[in-house]
Amino acid sequence: MQSVAAEDPAGFWLGVAFAVGIGAWLLRRGLRDFWRLRLIVDTPTARIRSAPQGYVELQGLAAPLREPLAAPLTGTTCVWYRWRIERWKRSGRSGSWVTLEQGSAERPFLVDDGTGTAEVQPDDAHLHLRHRRRWEGPHPHGPAVHGGGVMAFFERHIGRRQRHRMTEERIHAGEPVYVLGHFETPRRGVREREALTRTLLARWKRDPARMQAFDRNGDGEVDLKEWDRARQEAARLAERAEARVSADPPRPRVRGTGDPGRPFVVSTEDEATLLAKLRLSAFGGTALGALLCAGAAAAVLARLT
Repeated sequence: MQSVAAEDPAGFWLGVAFAVGIGAWLLRRGLRDFWRLRLIVDTPTARIRSAPQGYVELQGLAAPLREPLAAPLTGTTCVWYRWRIERWKRSGRSGSWVTLEQGSAERPFLVDDGTGTAEVQPDDAHLHLRHRRRWEGPHPHGPAVHGGGVMAFFERHIGRRQRHRMTEERIHAGEPVYVLGHFETPRRGVREREALTRTLLARWKRDPARMQAFDRNGDGEVDLKEWDRARQEAARLAERAEARVSADPPRPRVRGTGDPGRPFVVSTEDEATLLAKLRLSAFGGTALGALLCAGAAAAVLARLT
């Protein structure tokens, strides 16, 4: 305690602020993982065919929406990917990784549980993927630097200003996938039919040949009566198109809720592994965060007394 009292004031309070900041961040992260852990444990697994609309848990196998995709950095065949390219930027004696490019598959993938399929677009999800590769190299999109020797050492360390780091995450076809999110089945009705009618009318207005066909009396203008006939024709075509769509039931989809209290989670790790990681993160983060905050409080109390 005497050493705490004798500590330089600026260094002491800087250390306290650092410990409190890290401790608060760990506590927040731990409590967040406790909440996710509770949601996963308490939410029963639904079957796609009979799943209710709303927040659900699904488990099945990943499948491509159409043809398989090729991941941009490795060319590996998959059903969904996310990638990032970073460059090492030096600032004085230290440095940090700066993102140059990043992206993900624009197309969703399917989860199939044997009773049906649902579309999943996991861009804004909390991802836990088994297929994740990270490597470094001197050029973006380039291969990793392997081997030993002076040149390899130079590339990895001395030449770090020109270093690039590539990260790629993938979901493969046939891979077990766990999804926790908002389940919804698109419904079509009067609103969609009216929207299609308006779209057809707007397109016909830009088509001189079509407008001339509506001009029944040949006076060069489409009057109200003639335009009403055009509106009826567009409504008839829209109704026919909607009937064709309704004959093929729409595929349900899973997305984020927009509510931090109900996170969107996509994992290719089995539920037991995901729960084990969340338990470790929740208990470890909470305990370490509480310890740092308590230590900082004890140090402040010792210095003030």
